[in-house]
Amino acid sequence: MRRSAVLVAFLAVLLTGLVVAAQDGFSLSGRIGATDQESQEGYFAVDNQTMIVVKPGSQLHAYLKSKVGQRVRITIEPDSESE
Repeated sequence: MRRSAVLVAFLAVLLTGLVVAAQDGFSLSGRIGATDQESQEGYFAVDNQTMIVVKPGSQLHAYLKSKVGQRVRITIEPDSESE
């Protein structure tokens, strides 16, 4: 019973931290990977842990295609003008 309470408390703290982080934005860093077909379709992996999907033909798509095989840091944050 005590273990369950500790586990529930730990999960609550973890989820609260994730919610706060999502509101402020987050940063990914790692090596960009994609096959030729994946990069054409807009699918890019960051260190085989995260998949980013972007719209083909966009500026971000062109940037990520040019960085395949290189280490990058990508920061995702809310636009202050859209709130």
